[in-house]
Amino acid sequence: MHLDALFLPCELPARARPEQVAVVIDVIRATTTIVTAFRHGIRSVRPVASAEEGRSLLAATPGALLAGERGGQRIAGFDLGNSPREFTREAVAGRDLILSTSNGTKTLRAVGEGRRVAIAAFLNRAAAAAWLASRQEDSLIVCSGYEGIFSLEDAVCAGAVVERACAQETPPVLGDGARACLALWERYGAGLPALLRGSGWGRRIESIGLGPDLDICARLDATNVVPVMVGGRIALEEPGSNQKA
Repeated sequence: MHLDALFLPCELPARARPEQVAVVIDVIRATTTIVTAFRHGIRSVRPVASAEEGRSLLAATPGALLAGERGGQRIAGFDLGNSPREFTREAVAGRDLILSTSNGTKTLRAVGEGRRVAIAAFLNRAAAAAWLASRQEDSLIVCSGYEGIFSLEDAVCAGAVVERACAQETPPVLGDGARACLALWERYGAGLPALLRGSGWGRRIESIGLGPDLDICARLDATNVVPVMVGGRIALEEPGSNQKA
C-alpha cells in the first residue's frame, strides 16, 4: 500500500498514480462539521460547489437541510452555516443535508471523481487511518487549503492520519507529501488549539466571533465515525462495505 498526501487539490491533475481511495481534510471547518453531523445522526450529506447549486438540489430533495458559508459566515437564507456547534442531534438527526463551503466541499467534488473518499478531521483521525488500512489500496490524502493557498492545519491533520496509518499492522509506503505532513504533525501536534488559533483561517474565524468552533476542530480522536463519499453522496458505510472493491 502506497500512501501520499497533497497540500492542495490543484495538485491532483499532476498525479501519475490513479488512486481510487482518498481522504479529504478541511479542519477549519468543513470536514470537522461533516464528521460532527454524522456523529449526531445525520443520514447523508451532498457537497455542492455553489449556493446556487445547493438551492437547485434542494428543490429536488424535499425535506433536506441547506447549509453553507462564504467567508466563514452563513449564506443568507440557509438553514445552517458551517459551524460544528450548529449540527446538534436535535438539528440534524435523521435528516439529509446539502452543504456548500468556501473550500472543503469544492475539494470533495474535485477528489471524488471516480474515487471512494473518506472524510477526516482531528476528531476522527485514528478511525480514518484505520479505514485506510482496511482498504489496503494505494491511497491519497488531499488537504483543502484556503482558496488555493496552503493551510498548515490541514497538513498537520494529514500528518496525524499518516502517523496512525504507520502504526497499523501493515504500514504503508509513504510518498514525499505524506512524509512532509508527518514531519509537520511531529512539530505541531502537541499544541493543536494554539496551531488552529494562530493559522490564517483560524484568525479569521475568531475575528467573526466563531472562535469556539476552533476548540471543536482541535479535538483529537473524539469519535470513530468515518463518513465516506461515493458518487457525490456522503454516508456511513454499511458493515462489510469497506472491503477492497
